[in-house]
Amino acid sequence: MTPKKLLKRAPHGQAGLTMVELLVALAISLVLVLAATYVYLATRQSDRALERSSDAQETGVYVLQLLGREIANAGFYPASRSPMVVHVSQTGMIDTYPPLQADPRMATDWMNTAAGWPPTAFMTGIFGCDSALFDTASSTCGTVTAGTGDTIVINSFTSDSMANVVGSRFDCTGANVAGTGTSLGDDVSNGVRKLNTGGNPPLTPHTGLNENLPPQLPLFVSNRYTMRPVKIALDQSDISSFSLSCSGNGRSPHGKTDTAAYQPIVSGLSDLRFAYGVYMNDQSLAPARFYTATEVGALAPIVVNGQSLNGWQRVTAVRVCVLTQTLGGGTRLADKAGAARTYLDCSDTPKNQPTGSTITRYTQVFGLRNALKQTF
Repeated sequence: MTPKKLLKRAPHGQAGLTMVELLVALAISLVLVLAATYVYLATRQSDRALERSSDAQETGVYVLQLLGREIANAGFYPASRSPMVVHVSQTGMIDTYPPLQADPRMATDWMNTAAGWPPTAFMTGIFGCDSALFDTASSTCGTVTAGTGDTIVINSFTSDSMANVVGSRFDCTGANVAGTGTSLGDDVSNGVRKLNTGGNPPLTPHTGLNENLPPQLPLFVSNRYTMRPVKIALDQSDISSFSLSCSGNGRSPHGKTDTAAYQPIVSGLSDLRFAYGVYMNDQSLAPARFYTATEVGALAPIVVNGQSLNGWQRVTAVRVCVLTQTLGGGTRLADKAGAARTYLDCSDTPKNQPTGSTITRYTQVFGLRNALKQTF
């Protein structure tokens, strides 16, 4: 039998993918890419929503802390600098604000009753305007406008005359309330008090100014806080918001018109309201209730410790209400049908949350330390 000849099998070439297999592979890859993209976008959106919510929370806390520190300083006058004379309005109490004028008046006196100074807004450590700006030129409340936040006016005096060092003489805008040079400063009420060289006090007042030395007497500082509309850039677009804004008597003193008096501090506000706690008798300095600025101004004077005190002279606490709103949207999912999410505004009225963003209320009561003093 003839042996069969073994034939060497020719090697096969590498088999390729069919069109169907290629399309299936592409489809699977596309699904994976789309899934990864969705996860990335969802994570990015969640991160941005969390960041914007955190920013709004930080804004609310920061505004309360800033205003709280300012309110605590309202009516401050250095304890080492007593008023020039004992006045009937100080009977039974140790008042240092406002510093009273001598009789006859001295050139260094801050108060000048003959000239009508100071205006009502500066007679006490605290003052306010409801739904209106404080007009820096006239030192009065402007026109009430819907949608405008309240304005609070916080008055005090510097403490750098207590020692041979230079202290803070700046208002909330960073302007020096003493001005510069030897002439009257931007705020004329500080013009003579800031001088510290020359002359022979108390016979003759100082005539010159050395900015490296403290003023001869404490200087007047008035800061006003409100909210103002602003435009901010976010994600390559302009967003309308409101900013906590301030003006000070270093930049915008009484009698000076300043169209840019209010400078923005921090944006993201939706509303800003103040209520003032007023005590009603001489038995306690605890507020009987909280009033709006308009209501405080309309309160009838009462006699406390032998002196007649108006509403603003009896304010011992301020309640601050701040509404913050997240910027840029995308921070809140759609509400269930018939279950719209709500928030309480500063008047305790329930309102629906705006679409896509979140409004949060922050409220705190601050005591006026310099008004919480009483002798027995």
